[in-house]
Amino acid sequence: MPIGTERQFAWQPLPETASKESCTMQAIISGVVGGGAGMVLGAILAPFNSNISSMETDNLPMKEQFRRGLREMGSQSKSWGKNLMVIGAVFSCSECFVEKTRARTDRWNPIFGGCITGGILAANAGPQAMAFGCAGFAAFSAAIDAMGFGQFD
Repeated sequence: MPIGTERQFAWQPLPETASKESCTMQAIISGVVGGGAGMVLGAILAPFNSNISSMETDNLPMKEQFRRGLREMGSQSKSWGKNLMVIGAVFSCSECFVEKTRARTDRWNPIFGGCITGGILAANAGPQAMAFGCAGFAAFSAAIDAMGFGQFD
């Protein structure tokens, strides 16, 4: 066999499509991207959702105020990153499972995936919260698709 060529068997997905075929890889990629986006959002939105009151920091030196602000930004980034990582991974995995179960690629997969995601994320709060989570995430997925941000036009 010549150098640089590899034998591709029928049962092996092409390397560029392997991440699209595997629900696990989709969940990992979505989790990493969601976590990164959450960390950036947390850093940007930290000043608007700060737990530090101006009364506490008025009499502190500038260096200490800066340290506290950076600590607050770090904790907000970590929190947002973790939350969006979980949401992205669960949504991507559930949508992939729905698509494989239904054996169709259409606009209903993200809606069903959103319903499953909302139910899973609200599981600790009880059945009523799971129903509202399901409806909320499904409606959000449908709205995103209706605005043209989905893959189905």
